[in-house]
Amino acid sequence: MIARHLAANFVNFLIVIFVIIAGLVYWAKNQYQNEGPLRSDINFEVKKGDRFRSVSADLEKLGIINNSTIFNVWARYANQDNKLKFGNYLISKKSSMHDVLALLTSGKSINKQITFPEGFTSYQIVERLKSNLELEGGIGPLPIEGSLAPNTYSYQQGDKRRDILKKMSDTQDVILDNAWKLRSNDLPFHSKKDAIIIASIIEKETPQTDELKLVSGVIMNRLRSGIPLGMDSTIVYEFTDGNPKNMRSIKQSDLDKNTKYNTRKFTGLPPSAIGNPGKLAIEAALNPKDTDFFYFVADGSGGHVFSKTLQEHNLNVSKWRKIERKNK
Repeated sequence: MIARHLAANFVNFLIVIFVIIAGLVYWAKNQYQNEGPLRSDINFEVKKGDRFRSVSADLEKLGIINNSTIFNVWARYANQDNKLKFGNYLISKKSSMHDVLALLTSGKSINKQITFPEGFTSYQIVERLKSNLELEGGIGPLPIEGSLAPNTYSYQQGDKRRDILKKMSDTQDVILDNAWKLRSNDLPFHSKKDAIIIASIIEKETPQTDELKLVSGVIMNRLRSGIPLGMDSTIVYEFTDGNPKNMRSIKQSDLDKNTKYNTRKFTGLPPSAIGNPGKLAIEAALNPKDTDFFYFVADGSGGHVFSKTLQEHNLNVSKWRKIERKNK
């Protein structure tokens, strides 16, 4: 009888233990899957080398999850505790522990962005990369002028500066190759290098996208006719060396200089690009507008007025000088 009584008690004890464990598992599962305590969206960073337990502790301290122990156990059970992806994450309010774990192991972090405007010189691009302290690593030699595609690029903290430059270079190669395949016939130049040089001049000469192909047409007319391009942007590039801090007014000594960047004096193209042109400028260089124009000058509104003859051009220049004096 005693043995039977003890056996019955033991069975009852096991049942109680089972019920308690089942209740704990059910409670923990609900805690894991239910809405979390976070009251508003928050940025959370997983750094390189962070251990899962330290991350879960930080999540609890910040009020993102209720219980780091449950978070750890469930992640271990799901074999996710070794799959954290570093980066910055936007965690939505009321995210469950399940949602948080899924996000931090997805790699879908918030990408930061860095922008390089069209026409930026390689010097300017490198300086912008250097000034971004979230990026790492050296730059190496200054990239060849015109070889980088200006645009907005995504990155994560800790990315290498050289990797962004590589992406910019690869992108520019693709843009140039695609545009080259679709180039107009009978262009007065025969190399991709010349196309980039021309595109960089176009980019510097006008900020108006609707003028890009027209400026390109003027350049083509001058190249075909053996007339100096007369583009002040090439002269400016030489004395600034691509650094806007060296900017000043053009002097007579600049116009007298015997250098191929002096396109007021010498025919043909300068020896290099004078900036990094964007996609539209490259396409304009390879598909210029068929025009009779040989000249253009600022019109005071951000655009330009174009003319066919030197006489017309001189009249337009006089009008521009009056606008300049009025605005001083």
